Amino acid sequence: MSNIQAAKAMTIFSPDAKGTLVSRPNRFIVMVKLEKETVRAHCPNPGRLIELMNPGREMILEKSQDPLRKTAWTLSAAIYKGMTVPLYSARANGITGDLIIPRLFPDARDIKAEFSWGSSRFDWHFYSGEKEIFLEVKACTLIEEGTAMFPDAPSIRASRHLEELYELEGNREAHVVFVIMNPETRRFIPNLHTDPDFAAMVHRVRDKVHFHGVSASCTPEGELRISSLNVPVLTDKIGALEQDSGIYMILIKMKSCRMTVGALGDIEFQSGWYIYTGSALRNLKSRVGRHLRKRKNKRWHVDYLIDRSEKTKSYPIYTQKKMECDLAAGIAEISDSRVKGFGCSDCDCDSHLFYFKEDPQQNRDFLNLLFHYRHTLAFD
Repeated sequence: MSNIQAAKAMTIFSPDAKGTLVSRPNRFIVMVKLEKETVRAHCPNPGRLIELMNPGREMILEKSQDPLRKTAWTLSAAIYKGMTVPLYSARANGITGDLIIPRLFPDARDIKAEFSWGSSRFDWHFYSGEKEIFLEVKACTLIEEGTAMFPDAPSIRASRHLEELYELEGNREAHVVFVIMNPETRRFIPNLHTDPDFAAMVHRVRDKVHFHGVSASCTPEGELRISSLNVPVLTDKIGALEQDSGIYMILIKMKSCRMTVGALGDIEFQSGWYIYTGSALRNLKSRVGRHLRKRKNKRWHVDYLIDRSEKTKSYPIYTQKKMECDLAAGIAEISDSRVKGFGCSDCDCDSHLFYFKEDPQQNRDFLNLLFHYRHTLAFD
């Protein structure tokens, strides 16, 4: 590919069918209800997508042109808060080649995609002025309250790409473009809550690697346009990560049982889901990891519960603010009930353990609260 002109827009998917999400059996498969049938579709985005993968979510599917493929449909986009969110993460490379490189580097020449260099392969390679440019592309769909975050699941590969860019020397220049699928984005922050290693790597390489936040809008018909080339990429929001401090929630699925919980005595637990809130001024990662282990000496109230749990999941929130009790109060407002006196012996709260009849991960109020803390309160 030689020099190219910036297109005004590009079509990134064909809206062949619309339906609603039924389930996501695994990372690469979704079940979508169409007008006359429920179909199995390939999900081309391996992220967790917890804000999007809710039953009833409107989805846009593209029909595969390969008659031999196991799934006849591909999940192209989700409708979220009135916006079309493209989900085919690999197509961010094409967006970058057609719409972004010509704008960021108007004099780019000798442009090549999937460029091999030693044992590495970079998304784009070209020359701009006297510089030899190596560029990586990351698609970002997690945007809440104006703050975009990447990745939404731990990614060793993403951290490795940054390290490979950092090792470039001489007249070679390293760039990373975050293609952010929301035109209302006001800032980008590496997702220290979900992938602290990636966030730390961004901070480490920030003096040698150039980061670009580029937001885009997309129509339900699949037409994408660039909204901004200058979304601020904040590489310095890692104070809590360096301190290893923050607050957390632990989601616990239980069958009904009665157990003795330390000094609280015998407690009857209903079948369902529980959320425990806690904090750590230091060693947040190891604190949460210890909680999730079943084989350990019981030190905190929650240790008794996890010992009898069916399933657990943690939601760390890295922050230097003391917000554990505020978080507990927020969970209390949306829960079905609370276990009085649980986990709050060192504060004035009446509980830090809350009961939900249904899975909170499918509860919009819970997700909104989680995102509010992770995307806004943790920093502002």
